[in-house]
Amino acid sequence: MSSADLSIPNNSDKNVGQMLGGLVFLKTLDLTSLATFYTKTIGMQLWLEQPNIIILHHGNMILGFHQIQNLNEQQPDLQGMYTFVYPSTEQVDDMHTKLQDIADGKPRYNERYRIYQFFAKDPEGRDLEFQAFLHPLKEVTSAVPK
Repeated sequence: MSSADLSIPNNSDKNVGQMLGGLVFLKTLDLTSLATFYTKTIGMQLWLEQPNIIILHHGNMILGFHQIQNLNEQQPDLQGMYTFVYPSTEQVDDMHTKLQDIADGKPRYNERYRIYQFFAKDPEGRDLEFQAFLHPLKEVTSAVPK
C-alpha cells in the first residue's frame, strides 16, 4: 500500500494525530479493573479511549490496554516490566505508601544503578517498578530533531 492509498483528512494543521513517539499495547482480560488500577491507584492519566481500548500516560510513558475478545484463545500480555519514574525519592515513598499492600518491600537504594526503587504487580500480574534516579539525566523529549 502506498501513502497515496491512505485517506488523510484535509486539515490546515498537518499534526492530525497530535502525537509523536510511540506507545506499547498490552492485551488484558479485564479492561475496567486495569483502567481503575492504573488511573486511581497509580495516577496515570487517560489519554484516549476507544472501543475495547484505553491509552494512558505517565509523563512520557504511554501504555495502551486492549480488551481480549475471545477469552478462551488468548492470554493477557504479562512480559516485561513497566517502570514509573519520579523526580524525587519522596514521591517514590508516596507511591509505596499507596501500594504497600502489593509492594515487594520498602523502597531501597540501588547503588549499582544509582536509583531508589521498589517493585509491585498489577492486578493481572505484570511487574511494575517505581523509581527515582539519583543522578542527573538528559531530558527526554519526543520532538523531532532538526
